[in-house]
Amino acid sequence: MLRVFRNRARLFVTLGWVLSLVSIPVCLVISASAGFDKFYFPAHQDAPLDAFDIKASGFILTCGAFAAVASSLALALEFRAAASVLVVAIWSAAILGTQGARLFVKPGPEYFERHLGQRVYLIPWQYAPLGPGESAEQHRHENGFSANLCLSNLKGSYDQGCRDSQHPQLSVSPKDFEGFDIEFWRKYRSQMSAEPERSGYQSYAYSFASGPTRVEHYYVRQDSEGRVTRLVVCSVGNEDLCSHHAQMANYWISYVAPVTEGDALDGKLEGLVESWRRK
Repeated sequence: MLRVFRNRARLFVTLGWVLSLVSIPVCLVISASAGFDKFYFPAHQDAPLDAFDIKASGFILTCGAFAAVASSLALALEFRAAASVLVVAIWSAAILGTQGARLFVKPGPEYFERHLGQRVYLIPWQYAPLGPGESAEQHRHENGFSANLCLSNLKGSYDQGCRDSQHPQLSVSPKDFEGFDIEFWRKYRSQMSAEPERSGYQSYAYSFASGPTRVEHYYVRQDSEGRVTRLVVCSVGNEDLCSHHAQMANYWISYVAPVTEGDALDGKLEGLVESWRRK
């Protein structure tokens, strides 16, 4: 074997340079793909693997460049066997080492802890509780949380059974936080036009004067003391993508759905949220 290394040194050095050059586009593609997934799907259980692939790609590039340069210097100094051994040893260690280390990378967490007042909720990773570029630390002390799911079956957006073209976001907020839509309705109610009652809702229309005319419809339910218990906001001509805000016993839930499906979804979503609460 040593004779082969000595006699074929120039071939091994050339191979080292070829591998180094070929590894550049390959590693760049792997890094770009892993970086995209890591940024846009940070809650996915494969996120640690994506982070590892980025580092491993940089390591391979470094090893490839070092093997090419070091073997060339050894060949120039007439250390022919050493030149061949450098190429074989470095590339073998780089490839086998990274693949072996990848086997020990642990997947991401099964649950992400969220808080709502004194209550603690464990959101399964399938519901993508982190947005693009976010980390778990950014939400550790927040009061309220969000999750992405398919309203048709309440599966998380990372579940295989979630095949809706859009994955609506469910937001859960403290009971004393009414949100922008309700605050807007309170502020501009005097400027809204009252419309006929609809399915137990008080109906209002609001026209935006700036730019092209845009009309939004507000459907409101209130309790005996005048507090909003439910609000639906729909743009004119599109009642399939309406913003629903419903007050539950201990919090508000907000999501986007057809105007007619809100009452049926409220109970299902409340049950889903309660299933996440740590007892």
